[in-house]
Amino acid sequence: MYIAIDGDSVGTRLQQYILEERLDELKQFSESIKNTLSRFCRFLEDQGGVVYMSGGDNLFGRCTEEGVLAMAEYVEQENKKQQICYSLAAGDSTQDVYLGLNYAKCSRIHYIRVDRDKEKVTFRNIRQLQH
Repeated sequence: MYIAIDGDSVGTRLQQYILEERLDELKQFSESIKNTLSRFCRFLEDQGGVVYMSGGDNLFGRCTEEGVLAMAEYVEQENKKQQICYSLAAGDSTQDVYLGLNYAKCSRIHYIRVDRDKEKVTFRNIRQLQH
């Protein structure tokens, strides 16, 4: 499965720090994002996954369905202790993951699994699939 992770409202926070000349907070926030993304990449690779892209507050990769479930749990734990929230989407195609990530970010259901049956697309909360 493909998997994508993206920080929510990161650009807005960065703009605010810059416009308000809060440069120490900007630097701290930027380091926090960089460190979190690095942990996400390591975790995904530890699950046997492949990271195709990581940068800014984004990650795109591929792993097994079990890896996706483990990653969703890990992201949820990180979200509880971070300054920002990260959304995650998983699906069988890159297009489905892109749709799912956009849905996750606008719906506030931060962990989305996208399923496609011919032309019908279904968005499901990954966290509910684990219980």
